[in-house]
Amino acid sequence: MFFWRHIPLLRFLVPFIGGIICTDFFLASIFWVQLITLLFILVSIGLHFYLRKKIQRSFQFAGSIIILLLFFLSGILLTHTRQENTYTTHFSQINDVRYMVARVIEAPQEKEKSVSCLVQISAANQATKNHKTQGKAQVYLAKDSASLSLSYGDYIIIRGQLNEIAASKNPFQFNFKKYYATTSIYHNGYLTSERWHATGGNKVNPLYALGYKWQSSLQNIFDHYFKDVSVRGVAEAIVFGYKEDLDENWLEAFSKTGTIHVLAVSGLHVGIIYTLLSYLLLLGSSKGRSRVIKSIIILLALFLYCLVTGFSPSVSRAAIMFATVIVAKAFQRKTNLYNTLSFACFILLLVNPLNIYNVGFQFSFLAVIGIVFYTDYFKAIWRASSKTGDKVMTLICVSLAAQLTTFPLGLYYFHQFPNYFLLSNLLVLPCISVVLYLGVFMVMSTFIYEPVAQYLADLAEVYIRFIVQTASYIQQLPYSIFANVHITFNQLLMVYVFLLVISIALVQKWWQGYSLALIAVMGFIADDYVYQKALLQNEYIVFDVKKEILIGFRVKDKLTLIASKYAYTDAVYDYTIKPYLVNNRISKCALVPMEALALKARYGNIQSLGNGFVWFDNKSYFLTDAYKGYLNNDIEVNNLVIGSKKSESFLNYVKIHIRGDTTIFTDKIEGQRFEKQRVLGANKTNL
Repeated sequence: MFFWRHIPLLRFLVPFIGGIICTDFFLASIFWVQLITLLFILVSIGLHFYLRKKIQRSFQFAGSIIILLLFFLSGILLTHTRQENTYTTHFSQINDVRYMVARVIEAPQEKEKSVSCLVQISAANQATKNHKTQGKAQVYLAKDSASLSLSYGDYIIIRGQLNEIAASKNPFQFNFKKYYATTSIYHNGYLTSERWHATGGNKVNPLYALGYKWQSSLQNIFDHYFKDVSVRGVAEAIVFGYKEDLDENWLEAFSKTGTIHVLAVSGLHVGIIYTLLSYLLLLGSSKGRSRVIKSIIILLALFLYCLVTGFSPSVSRAAIMFATVIVAKAFQRKTNLYNTLSFACFILLLVNPLNIYNVGFQFSFLAVIGIVFYTDYFKAIWRASSKTGDKVMTLICVSLAAQLTTFPLGLYYFHQFPNYFLLSNLLVLPCISVVLYLGVFMVMSTFIYEPVAQYLADLAEVYIRFIVQTASYIQQLPYSIFANVHITFNQLLMVYVFLLVISIALVQKWWQGYSLALIAVMGFIADDYVYQKALLQNEYIVFDVKKEILIGFRVKDKLTLIASKYAYTDAVYDYTIKPYLVNNRISKCALVPMEALALKARYGNIQSLGNGFVWFDNKSYFLTDAYKGYLNNDIEVNNLVIGSKKSESFLNYVKIHIRGDTTIFTDKIEGQRFEKQRVLGANKTNL
């Protein structure tokens, strides 16, 4: 096929990625994976050196299969090396730890009430023994002068053990445990000033230290010239990828108009830097040794830019691709963009195979694939007659191409699609280039003549305000966003299968591809039918909301929520309720205050019987927090819900007078057990 012939690196990349994804299935038998890998290496060497003169086609095929399997197994083994919590030397494997020695391995980030530090645990102390350890952890230090004075490379002593990152307790809630696991972080903790202290020691990687120093210097420069914090946040994000100062409302406007990518340093930014340097160094007119020297200067500059921006997957991908093209042109070699993209992907996954789970990594590579593959085909549909028209058409085609290959990910991860992405990109992207150029020249001017730097900063602010106002205006247009869309992982795969086979069929006149595309569509519909059918089952669910009660009663696509006084906040809705609504495709949600259960009334899916008693789906529920008064008679209910932490006397009273087939504690109570009852915590129970 076309892809195998013209993109040889893809042959090895696909099984390598397959091995990374399948690692968890082989953890229990990792020894056998290592043994089989060694065996395949020996067989490959044997086939190459001893059979190459007598080789037959069958041996060639067998050798190819073995090589592909080696890449698959290499993906498994390389990923396993990143799962440090399985090592006996990981700090979590040591019990009864008195204190641990940790080193800050990234620049500390100041938060509202704490200082966030990523640390490497190098040693742990028990009462009678010291242990050399490994493993990373995310710690949050109480904000004070000591924590604010920490810097990259500092050593600290942590008293006691850290907590394993807990899995999310609510269905469909963002899984922090899984997210941190993709960065090899499995533990975290909040440390008061009594639980840690700095040793005074410091050990840094000189290269990273230089990057953090330059980033800090850039922040100081931007702080000086941009007085408005919100404007400064956008400028910092565009120029060098620092996002801590971004305004939440502005960020939402970018997100809902399909322009959020401009705030992430990516191929667009690296391309602009490359274009600027090529123009300043007259790279296009250079030949021979001069071109090689200038290419080396540009490569070094791109590397330093990556260093300042923190080597994010998107900027690293772009830098590797540009570096490959620059080297090829310097030595007058031709390049294949698909091979270059595969090479960049290989390098990033070799450095860290867990990058495959990074959402930015996925968006970055899929966007570039779309741009490289579809842009020329889109431009062929309508050709502009003028130079300006051609640039506008190119921008439209690039936006369409990138959106085509990334919109399924947007639906799967963020459940939304920006309907006016073409308009917003057409207006915003040209301004981004201007802001980046102005930002670069502003930094250079600070060392030459400050009034010029201030003028450039003021000019950049005008463009930034135009960008934000444009995004905000488009966000407020009718039907600006297609929101609360849910697709399953299987449906995500079906969409990409459809895009792949239909694209190959159109370009290569591969008629069988249309049949495969139809199968993908049928698979999408079938999976949707199965998922929708599962949602027909009624259920009640107790959400995990700290010190509050939030209970849902669902009938098909309608949900009734019972909430205590402070349970229904914006934060609870965004991070707890909304994911449940979207993933269960809820069309109607009714909120019932806990106090309303004192009355006999019909509320959505439930019947309130008064005084905390509820009837739903032929089962009875008693919510103790809604009950007023005393029970004169013993009561039996199907489900007993005990809310915020109660006194011992109240629990004894409930134990004597109330019997429930199921008891749910919304607040953890140690040592309490009831007859015929089981503690569910915040789990979902199908009725």
